[in-house]
Amino acid sequence: MNLWYLIFQAGLVAKLTMLVLLFMSIGTWAVIFLKWRQFKQATRGLGELSLIAEKSVSCQELATKLRRYKKSSGWNIARYLLGELVRLRSESALPAKKELFALWLEMFIKRLNRYLNVARERELVTLKEGLSFLAITGNSAPFIGLFGTVWGIMTAFHHIGLKGSASLATVAPGIAEALIATALGLFAAIPASTAYNYFAARLETIDTRLNELGEVIILLIEKEFMHEITDNEEN
Repeated sequence: MNLWYLIFQAGLVAKLTMLVLLFMSIGTWAVIFLKWRQFKQATRGLGELSLIAEKSVSCQELATKLRRYKKSSGWNIARYLLGELVRLRSESALPAKKELFALWLEMFIKRLNRYLNVARERELVTLKEGLSFLAITGNSAPFIGLFGTVWGIMTAFHHIGLKGSASLATVAPGIAEALIATALGLFAAIPASTAYNYFAARLETIDTRLNELGEVIILLIEKEFMHEITDNEEN
């Protein structure tokens, strides 16, 4: 029998079940494609950014080098921290005394670490958008397919009762409904579950790298302030 013929001959409940699974499958592949592009853009050059920050001798040099990584998560983290540095410089001058400067710098570094956590969370929240759909599809699609399977078997038994025989022509439509629903459920669930686990693992890696980048930038800022206070003392 033709597959499309069997689908069109299915009952209303079976058709609705298949339609739901079809939409879930289409939605899954759409989310996978969009998240793949988003993750690719967010992680562009992320491995290089920490090395660039480590080799930079000043925050100004770092800001100049990072411009070619715009739209990446690393750029957003760096821009957030360096922007806070610029804002601080415009608001207040460095303490003249070394003791006061050490206390001031310690408080400022703690402040930058808090801002780093906020910036990381913002990036991760953006990257997590859409992953819940993959999780829901991966968990629920097999059970929706199972419902379609049970309904198809019930339809087959119903036809046997009406016809009074268990010939292939009698049970084929119901069994076909059951098998198609099972296949659609798996076709939606397997990619969704696989993609969710893949993106979740990528998120952990991105979080670690963003934290490393932020710490390197904060260390660079701290070194720059230390050089400034040393130069002031010598002068």
